[in-house]
Amino acid sequence: MGTYHGPKVRLTRRVGAPIAETPKHTNVRRPQKPGIHGKKRRGRPSLYGEQLQEKRKLSAYYDVRDRQFTRHLKQAQTARGSSTDALQRILESRLDNVIRRLHWARTIWQAHQMVSHGHFYVNGHKVDIPSYQVKPGDQITIKPGDEESIREIVATVENVESRVPEWLSVDDEHLTAKVLRLPEPSEVRPPFEIDMAKVIELYTR
Repeated sequence: MGTYHGPKVRLTRRVGAPIAETPKHTNVRRPQKPGIHGKKRRGRPSLYGEQLQEKRKLSAYYDVRDRQFTRHLKQAQTARGSSTDALQRILESRLDNVIRRLHWARTIWQAHQMVSHGHFYVNGHKVDIPSYQVKPGDQITIKPGDEESIREIVATVENVESRVPEWLSVDDEHLTAKVLRLPEPSEVRPPFEIDMAKVIELYTR
């Protein structure tokens, strides 16, 4: 998936899955694809089409571009154990996704932008790379002076349909967080069904 700058709800309809936990994505009124051809019935997709659609859902949900997604997949394929499990851990352990999971941003796009602008520190060092992989024991804090804006975001995330996962610890009063461990595959619960095997198969054709 290339860079997309249009309405995010339109992207949700395009990939056929809610790519954010906010109500306007999980309660999309028009399930068909956008555009004048959205209502046309299409034949059963090919296996390649199914694989591509699963990959599009995953890359849209984590806001990862094609080149970076391929890099993550190659990393997963060289890891010990299941490639599907490794890919899930890599995507979940991205710093921008961790900020989303902590509810310090409403969406992955907001989290991506905030990390890029240098609003967060990891172990006392500013990190402005959204794809940065957090590790067990990492301490995440807010850039001095940005605390009030983060508190305002935290106060508005009550209607986001997700909880802070157990592999993360967060102190919203002092705006600090810690990575307790890496996530287990069973703890990765996007707001849609995903066939990770098809995603892997797409890159091993």
